[in-house]
Amino acid sequence: MKVLTVQDKSGAENSEPTVELVDVKLTKEELNRGCPLGVSRVTGSVYVCGAHALPGAVKALRPGLVISAAPELPPPPEDCVPRHFVPLLDTPNSDMHPYMERVADLINEVVKRGEVVLVHCVAGVSRSVTLCLAYLVKWERMTLRDAYHHLKQRRPQIRPNTGFFKQLIKFEERLFSEASVKMVYCEAIDKEIPDVYEPDYTAMTWFRQRYGPIERS
Repeated sequence: MKVLTVQDKSGAENSEPTVELVDVKLTKEELNRGCPLGVSRVTGSVYVCGAHALPGAVKALRPGLVISAAPELPPPPEDCVPRHFVPLLDTPNSDMHPYMERVADLINEVVKRGEVVLVHCVAGVSRSVTLCLAYLVKWERMTLRDAYHHLKQRRPQIRPNTGFFKQLIKFEERLFSEASVKMVYCEAIDKEIPDVYEPDYTAMTWFRQRYGPIERS
């Protein structure tokens, strides 16, 4: 958010106050104000959560659609809330491609009707977040990089698995002919990760470069 501030250059002849735009970063709590416990606001009409927060979220938000990406959970209660099921486990080999565009379009349809959409998986970290990122990229016209940071501000624990992130990169490439995120090698864990995850491994990489791999006893 940008805030207008006025600076008064006192003492200078014929000087006038100057107006500057200053970036003010809102906290997670401010961005999620009014959300039920455990729920994060993706946009004004789209929310994401884990299974533990689902009953309270449905009651408080009264969504026009629940996107459920957790086939390992028991069947939902008969509460008359429309649901769309995504039958994928949270593994790097799960093929999210057939669902990303379909779910993004469904979310957009419900939002255009003026209703709320609630997206959930088990933890609200990987599968549900992947679907929300696909929506932000396609319908909110964000780059994948901006969409990731937008959602991470609101839900710091987000962590789509690397397989899903690779598919999101291809999704963005197909839509806009270029990708804003790339996969990079992370020395700290000896694996490939999305470059937006690199800050999370900075301290671990430094430790490994200085002291070598951690020996397991």
